Amino acid sequence: MKAYGNTSLFPVLCGLFVLVSGGLHAVDVTTTDGLVYPNASMRRAGAMVMIKVTIPGGTSTVEVGLQPARIAKINFPEPPELAKAVAAAAKGNANVVLNLTSAYVLKEGDYKDLPGSWWPEMARLRLLALASVSKDTECAELARQIGALQIPWAESLARGGALFAPLSTSDTEAVVVGAKSLPRLGGDQGSALAQLALARALLIKKDHAGAIRAFLTVKVFYPSVALLQPAALMGAASTYLALKDESRAVQSFNEIVSAWPDSPQAAEEKKKSEGQRKP
Repeated sequence: MKAYGNTSLFPVLCGLFVLVSGGLHAVDVTTTDGLVYPNASMRRAGAMVMIKVTIPGGTSTVEVGLQPARIAKINFPEPPELAKAVAAAAKGNANVVLNLTSAYVLKEGDYKDLPGSWWPEMARLRLLALASVSKDTECAELARQIGALQIPWAESLARGGALFAPLSTSDTEAVVVGAKSLPRLGGDQGSALAQLALARALLIKKDHAGAIRAFLTVKVFYPSVALLQPAALMGAASTYLALKDESRAVQSFNEIVSAWPDSPQAAEEKKKSEGQRKP
């Protein structure tokens, strides 16, 4: 076994560090030079990852400070909430996704940039759910955190999510300009987010033709982004009502209830009667 290099002893301050930084994890940590710390306790202390291990042949422990760049892999356990959140997302059930991801995204934020972390995937699901139920400020803040990861797939997602910040203050022009930085067609989930933000901004501006176009872009060209489908249909229905196109509005409302019965938008629609809908 390789000797532990660059070790640091913390006989008194260790307990204090645990209180002020990320919580302890028992994981296997592999470094870029092939050193393995098996079943080690891990915590975050600023930029450093602190690994507490037992010295071979003894009972005493040491803490090894590693820069994230030196870590090749950490076998974080898959969160039990993930599979349930994925299943709920497929049904457009944003509220369940938010409930399942809330504690994990908050608690595991200290480890989000480490290889093997499940935080990016849980945060991705949460971001889409926040956008779906118009929690614009929270959506934009989470998008900022995702963007800080500086990983390829997260860039467009963060850019799309960031558009919900100006949307929260009705700065519609900023949303319109920002949406142009992502492809309308042929993009990824970031583009779907951008089109939803754009549609809502255009609806505020009473650009109903543009709003319908953007809402239907989410529906037609990004059907795999299930969490945004009920929101896009609800937005389209509201826009049709503003245009006094009752028949298309009813068609969209009915599609929400039939295709996405578990979504919060379906629950909202079921509480309304036809006579209560107003432009």
